[in-house]
Amino acid sequence: MSLINKSLCRTAALFVTSILLASCANTKISQSWVEPDNKKSYDDLLIIGIGESQHNRRAYESNFVEELMANGADAEASYKLIKSNEKIDRSTVTRAIKGMGIDGVIVTHLVAVDEETIYRPTTGYAYGGGYGVGYGGGYYGGLYSYYPHVNSYVNNPGYYTTHETYTLETNLYDVESEELVWSARSRTFAPESVQEVIVDLTKLLIKDLQQKNLIKKK
Repeated sequence: MSLINKSLCRTAALFVTSILLASCANTKISQSWVEPDNKKSYDDLLIIGIGESQHNRRAYESNFVEELMANGADAEASYKLIKSNEKIDRSTVTRAIKGMGIDGVIVTHLVAVDEETIYRPTTGYAYGGGYGVGYGGGYYGGLYSYYPHVNSYVNNPGYYTTHETYTLETNLYDVESEELVWSARSRTFAPESVQEVIVDLTKLLIKDLQQKNLIKKK
């Protein structure tokens, strides 16, 4: 079984459901790998988003295609070639791209959703510094100014917030060899908006592909 087929079968669930979310600052490439012996760059790509939500799949693939074409590469969204009720596997993809000149296939899927708990301290307390530094004035200057300040801080502690972090994996496969030539993992913290991260993530992925000379730089 080819690497493309293995990957597609293994990840044929979940993708951009509520995953491609958050602001640009909250979406980052956490890992990136390229086949060290690869000398090829890709001019015509098929974009596949694997998941249960057809709406998000279309939004992701369409935006990725638009960004790639704006950067000088040809691309096609898989939803235009493969029906939503069709299983995405080797035979389906091969049949869909036959005669189109596509030389690379990019597949994105959800890897994990993790919860992260963060402590957020109150802003009411400010440390005066080391011994002998900053202790002569302000609320440190007297018992009846220092005590109420510290008391209010102790009785108004910080709080914990829990957020979800979404990890996605995006792989580039060579159509001719069917081998994996590039892989990147991205992390999105505290998701808020599907569309924002679709935009942010595709820009980050394209930038990484360009830096590794897998697609042309604009």
